[in-house]
Amino acid sequence: MITFKVDKILNNSLVLSKNSDNNEVILMGKGIGFNAKVGDLLDAEQIEKCFVLQQITDIQGYLNLIESLPDDYIELTRFLLDYANKTLQTTFRETLFFTLLDHLNYAIERYYSGVVIQNRLLYEVKSFYPKEFEVAKYGITYINQRLNISLPEEEAGNIAFHLVNGQSHQQTMQHTLLSVKMLKDIFNIIQFNFAIRIDKQSLNYSRFLTHMQFFIQRIFEQKQLQSDNDFVFQQVIRQYPDEFKCANIIKKYLINQLNITISNEEILYLILHIIRIVH
Repeated sequence: MITFKVDKILNNSLVLSKNSDNNEVILMGKGIGFNAKVGDLLDAEQIEKCFVLQQITDIQGYLNLIESLPDDYIELTRFLLDYANKTLQTTFRETLFFTLLDHLNYAIERYYSGVVIQNRLLYEVKSFYPKEFEVAKYGITYINQRLNISLPEEEAGNIAFHLVNGQSHQQTMQHTLLSVKMLKDIFNIIQFNFAIRIDKQSLNYSRFLTHMQFFIQRIFEQKQLQSDNDFVFQQVIRQYPDEFKCANIIKKYLINQLNITISNEEILYLILHIIRIVH
């Protein structure tokens, strides 16, 4: 069984140590730092999570932050991430704990200072990432009850951004914000071109939204679908010229936004989803 030696106690739940490769790590566990002393040995059974500091940017800043915060903030962040893991059934980047803790601290500071920052993408977050938003909303309600404060719904939108961003190991917060903006613009392009209002309660909307989320993720990760066989593509564009025209407008929009090329295979799937959502 691996044992770790306590190098520094950050708070009741976090201690600084080194792993078998002599890399600095932060060990997380309920009460792991309580009554501990520098030099004490910890069993692996006491440890819930191990963060390798080499993987975290500006770790000294986060260490200073952790030492300055009340234990409640650490526990609330842990609770929120545990709840998100179970509810969304996904894995998050390890760094999400630190960025979420930092954001929570900043949100509470703003609350006590009476500063309200409007989340202009709140409606889009609710529409495009409803599961993450509901998790974040539950988390905000729990935090408000525990700390006897009243963080607004906008903060649920901000936390949802972090949850979306934390699920990709390559995506940055800038990409997450851009993704939401592009989803909004793409839906507006479709609605304008066909003079319709998309039913956001329909199964086809849900399917299209999921497809677009993965499509944008593939673009950011440079993993577009490719095919050497253009036969089906040519058939579809002949049979559905209006949907092809709309897909081309979206293609030009994405090229302008990201300065990239879009493969015919991706355009084909985009057309097929436009057909379903329009008709």
